Order: sequence, then C-alpha cells, then structure tokens
Amino acid sequence: GRAEAAGRRAGVGTGEHRRYRAHLTLARSRQAFDVRPYVEALSGFTGPTWTVTDLALVRSNLPESGVPGELPRYEAVARSPLGSSG
Repeated sequence: GRAEAAGRRAGVGTGEHRRYRAHLTLARSRQAFDVRPYVEALSGFTGPTWTVTDLALVRSNLPESGVPGELPRYEAVARSPLGSSG
C-alpha cells in the first residue's frame, strides 16, 4: 500500500509480508481484558487542546527474554514536521 511505499522511500523496510494497517496504539496488554468500563468512565473526558508539530514513525521492539517486567524499547525510525513552513 501507500504507507509501505512511503516507508521504502524513507529507507524503512517492513520485513513483513502482511498488508500494513496504519494504527495508533493507545495501550497494550499481554492479556485480554474488558476495557469497556474504562471507556465508559472516560466517555465525558475532554482533555486540553494541543498542537501536533511532527509525526513520528516508531518501531516497538518487544522483549524476547521473557524476563518479568522487561519493557519494550521504542525507536523513532522516521520523523516528519507538520504545519506551515513559516
């Protein structure tokens, strides 16, 4: 798709043979659980406004050691500024 082509132009290979689906990860859990109570509790939340200045493509390097508590490492693979040029 277009995202994969853009990644290739930026020098980022996917290394995967499945179709890419753009997404935004808000949370991750190793176990399935029902998030509906949290969604309902936060349904009326309105956070402060903020301006997005850039877009980063971040690789999530998940731990393979199996050590409890070991956290993923995140690596910014590409970054693009957003907004007007001045």
